[in-house]
Amino acid sequence: TTNNTEVGAKYDWLNGKASTTISVFRLERSNIKVANATATALLPIGEQRTDGVEISGAAELGGGWRMLAGYAYLDATVTKSSAALQGKRATLTPRHSGNAWVTKDLGHGFGVGAGLNLVGARYADPQNTVTLPGYVTADAMAWYRRGAFEAQLNLYNLFDKGYIVSGHGTSPNLNMPGAPRSVMATLRYRM
Repeated sequence: TTNNTEVGAKYDWLNGKASTTISVFRLERSNIKVANATATALLPIGEQRTDGVEISGAAELGGGWRMLAGYAYLDATVTKSSAALQGKRATLTPRHSGNAWVTKDLGHGFGVGAGLNLVGARYADPQNTVTLPGYVTADAMAWYRRGAFEAQLNLYNLFDKGYIVSGHGTSPNLNMPGAPRSVMATLRYRM
């Protein structure tokens, strides 16, 4: 069962050239289960509460430049469980995460952009004994748009950073690595 309470606001300023959003929320989950060490059964965790704040902004900087940025703070705690898990941090939930992007319209339908993604350290297991390190990755993009036609090239994990997306705290060999450097080309035609 999940209950979410949230309040947020959005403010546009500089004659609509910039906007900021903020939300504050509490997410309560009950009847949470995880796999045990042998992965043959599910173990009840109990109840978890996540108090969080998300802030994002976008701005037209002039000269074809545009900036987007966001930050999230999550305080995710097991609130009702066995004595071994009571008060522990929720698994796979970073306390801090964020992103920042800058794009530039080059004119004549062409544009480029680059950005950073940050994910903080998080626990892989309910007992909080295995920590997955935080990481920062960089991405880049280029596009061409003309009428109904659009071509875009994205380069993910620009510097081929090794990182762990998620893990299973029962074994150091059950970690899921992040994607290596990759390229994706997209063609669109809108009718």
